[in-house]
Amino acid sequence: MDWAAGLFYYSITFVRMKITTVVLVLASLFLSCGGRKEAGLGRGVEEEERFLDSDYSGTCPYLSAGKDGAVVLSWVRQRPDGSAVVVYSVAENGADFGEVTVVPGSSRVKAHGENPPKVVVTPGGKVLAAWGVANPGPKNAYSGLVYYSVSLDNGLSWTHPALLSNDPESIDQRYFDLELLPDGNIGVVWLDNRSGTDKEGSGLYFARLGIDNSFEAGKRLDNTVCQCCRTDLFAGKDGALHVAYRKIIDGEVRDMVHIVSTDNGDHFTGPGRISADNWKINGCPHTGPAIAWNDNGLFFVWYTMGTGNGIFFSSSPDNGRTFSSKNYVSDNASAKHPQIHSFDNGSLAAVWDEKAEGWNRVALEIRSPGGEKITADKQYLTDERSDASYPVLITIGDKLLVAYSIQKDGVRKDRIAFRVLEKITEI
Repeated sequence: MDWAAGLFYYSITFVRMKITTVVLVLASLFLSCGGRKEAGLGRGVEEEERFLDSDYSGTCPYLSAGKDGAVVLSWVRQRPDGSAVVVYSVAENGADFGEVTVVPGSSRVKAHGENPPKVVVTPGGKVLAAWGVANPGPKNAYSGLVYYSVSLDNGLSWTHPALLSNDPESIDQRYFDLELLPDGNIGVVWLDNRSGTDKEGSGLYFARLGIDNSFEAGKRLDNTVCQCCRTDLFAGKDGALHVAYRKIIDGEVRDMVHIVSTDNGDHFTGPGRISADNWKINGCPHTGPAIAWNDNGLFFVWYTMGTGNGIFFSSSPDNGRTFSSKNYVSDNASAKHPQIHSFDNGSLAAVWDEKAEGWNRVALEIRSPGGEKITADKQYLTDERSDASYPVLITIGDKLLVAYSIQKDGVRKDRIAFRVLEKITEI
């Protein structure tokens, strides 16, 4: 082989090697990303955004666990005539929701993302729906009431709507939460004007559903609670019953606290401060806390503008006797309305909404069972040309279902949307 032929041969070989390298790199990228959408927080497989009840405007989603692994999604359906009603749908397999059930007598429902209607199902199959209505009066133009109704036949018939409390002095019942108690019954907490003190704030009440499908008169757990932030009633798998809420401390500080009952709600501890944020604000921020639990203890997320702005995370290994130092979930000052849930393996998922590039978007973060961030970056679940708010979440095995209210595609109408993400805890 002369030198010219040799040069040509080696040039061709070199080009072939470069092409092969490029092909191998592209193939590697395709195999690592193709066929699945990276959740950005592990190797997550993400379903496309799906919609429910799209013929109507929908707001205020809420998720709860149904029987045998089913998921219950409830929300406010806005009718074309301007009225609204509470509806819900059940996904037996945690993803494919069935037909929508309308809760009779709920046409006065007041849509509010911090006070959404809620539907829960007991292990025995009892369905309870609760919702807020407006109750303006001379003492409080913004007061409301909470009604509930019970079905014993899977939503075919319902009891007549009743108030959480029939006390005539109870003229403001709002920001409630429902939970299945360790004994299979349903418990409720709510904010009530009956604070029992002349100090600023609402009373925090707890009651259980009786055998006659009516709630007890209720017991007051605290009397200086921030008036317009949601509460979180949570039952850990260890049988303890927890409540987190924003308390008014020393008349001007509005920080998150936690109380716990180990006897199914008969007695609660005094409030323990989750974090000494010392947020002094003459008003209510309308964004409450959320709780999750795994074998390592309790985990909390909340919004504050005290000693830092945004959403924070803390944990407690001992049922609220001590709390870890807080750390950021999101330092975006617009980040609000956080929710948190644990997977079967103990990993944690948190969602919230925040402004990003001019749009309100739903964000997601995954943490290890010990509460450590798995990655430094959050993932946005909604695109940059949609306004989404008040996300809620629930885990089904290693899947995560996130629901939210969204406006998109230039249509100024809220719709109920959801995504299912699989295996996002794999790292």
